[in-house]
Amino acid sequence: MSESYSITEIHENLTGVSVDLHYLYWDTTRELQMTRSENFDLTPLEIIIQLRQIGEVYASRVKRIVDRQEDEPLPFMHEFDENKQLNSVDIEAENVKYNLGKFIEARSNLINKISFLDEVEWDSLKGNHEKEGEISLKELLTPLVSREKKAISDLKTMIGISL
Repeated sequence: MSESYSITEIHENLTGVSVDLHYLYWDTTRELQMTRSENFDLTPLEIIIQLRQIGEVYASRVKRIVDRQEDEPLPFMHEFDENKQLNSVDIEAENVKYNLGKFIEARSNLINKISFLDEVEWDSLKGNHEKEGEISLKELLTPLVSREKKAISDLKTMIGISL
């Protein structure tokens, strides 16, 4: 069962995560970024790569949903396999600065699309998800907020700091 968030909570969380990530990664060493803890499946570097990949997918989905014309069919969204996408990356060649920059860029694009929507639009703007079927903008973004909150919590533990 997924959590439920108000539109304000969704917007605040999606807006604030960039700052949280910047702060969490601010002075981390490459060694810490690459350290795999026995309590977590991913390293801190892998988490930011995955968040960037997911962030880019969601920014694209939101853009297609918000920009859709009334006479066009609902935008189709394929199931996104985040583990498969992460496995296609050469981790050794990746770095936090690039991935965080790309995450922030994608997030800025997403926020620009949702910031001035009214409450009705959050439920009336929809896409067609491969597994979920017809899904509203609010339904699309709720699991993203939950996922990012967990990632921030995991990173706090891995990196050993609190916000």
